[in-house]
Amino acid sequence: MIKRILGIIIPLMVCATLVGQDYVMFQTSILKLRAGQNHSLQQGVKKHNDKYHNGKDSPKAYLWYINTGPNSGNYSWAVGPTKFSDMDQSLPDDHVKDWERNVSPYADESEVIYMVRDEELTYNPKNETVGENILMKRYQIKDGPGHLAAVKEAVGSITKVLRKTNAKIARRVYFNRFPNEGQADLMLVYPFKNWSSFEGSGGLGLPKGFINDYEKMNGEGSMQKNVGEVLEEHTYGRTHEVMTMVK
Repeated sequence: MIKRILGIIIPLMVCATLVGQDYVMFQTSILKLRAGQNHSLQQGVKKHNDKYHNGKDSPKAYLWYINTGPNSGNYSWAVGPTKFSDMDQSLPDDHVKDWERNVSPYADESEVIYMVRDEELTYNPKNETVGENILMKRYQIKDGPGHLAAVKEAVGSITKVLRKTNAKIARRVYFNRFPNEGQADLMLVYPFKNWSSFEGSGGLGLPKGFINDYEKMNGEGSMQKNVGEVLEEHTYGRTHEVMTMVK
């Protein structure tokens, strides 16, 4: 575990501009399992989180099992909401040794990302920060002028419909604060209660009938034109990760 990861990690959340305002951020990482030791890793992370990331003396930490996508079979560990100022505090030796004893023997940590939530693009009706079951859509945004703006406009058009229809689901929008080649730049987080919500046609994670609602507001065929075609043109490397929380 990186020495300076102090209260670290998850939620995935806040304003794109950090200056002069509060923000929601999660630090997340992938725990790549060694030799199929699921139980040992789960118990080790639980012990570590209960002692050092309990949400009282430091930001709370969470563990999810990744069911789908290129990291399926591994785990996502997250701490948050947290702030960058937390990173200026060095971890005490006992904290680091506890990680080395309870977690490191069972998994390798990689893919550390600081997810900052864009509140303007986020739809979060119950002001929740963490979901026990989540669908995370990850996108890499192409470099060059105009790509980011086009993606934000497409994502924002969905937000407007969710707000207009008072949708019952949340859709949280995060951006990678330190973009790197091969990592996602944009993360859309959809909490869900039951896997049955994925049955039937329509946009994954979005409410049933959403496409009809979208096209009532924006015109026939607008969902594909305003969202599908824009994301196809301005992003690449899309993945869908369905994660279930380990308690």
